[in-house]
Amino acid sequence: MLPSQFIDAAGFPERWQERDLQEYLAKRLTERGFHTRTEAPANGGRADIVTNWQGGAIVEVKKYLDRDTIYQAVGQLNLYGLNNTHKLVVMGFLTPDARAQPSALKTASMVEQNPRIQVVFVNTEQEWLPGNRIAPSRLVQFLSLPKLSLPNLDLGSFIWWFRVAKANPMLMVIAATLLSVIVSQMKRELNYCQQTNQVWSCLFSQPIN
Repeated sequence: MLPSQFIDAAGFPERWQERDLQEYLAKRLTERGFHTRTEAPANGGRADIVTNWQGGAIVEVKKYLDRDTIYQAVGQLNLYGLNNTHKLVVMGFLTPDARAQPSALKTASMVEQNPRIQVVFVNTEQEWLPGNRIAPSRLVQFLSLPKLSLPNLDLGSFIWWFRVAKANPMLMVIAATLLSVIVSQMKRELNYCQQTNQVWSCLFSQPIN
């Protein structure tokens, strides 16, 4: 999604500022069940967002991320991250300048060689787009447990089953395998009926009282 489309969809003011994006991201994290603080004191500076997302993260927000702003944000985060183990996350729009995009992506890849650092181009990742519905973090964590203990939910809800399948791809594989076995069995029976010229009786036979 282009930054301009994102801005319109998110309802940012015409002359939007970095703080508007910061508040939007903090709100999205809160909606997902995470605790967030904005403009939090951190080692002599003020971190844009401090949250328990990813087990604890400090977020530096920039309007547009190119090579220079990524380096700047990482420098700030390294200061904020002293004496703690929080994830250090840079967030912002991928620069709309097509000529600067390759260097921005390369720079992000380079700084992410440090496993503590993450760069998020919010207009390119589905979970941050305006209007995108995301399962609360508690549900995501629940579905990721190795042993599922079903909650008190309406199991007939299509949306719930869709979320379960999305969070647990193996369920989809198992369901597809079972369906394949059933269809294969039906085909074998139909072929037998065709070979014995008993298609009609096979398909519509009823037990006689």
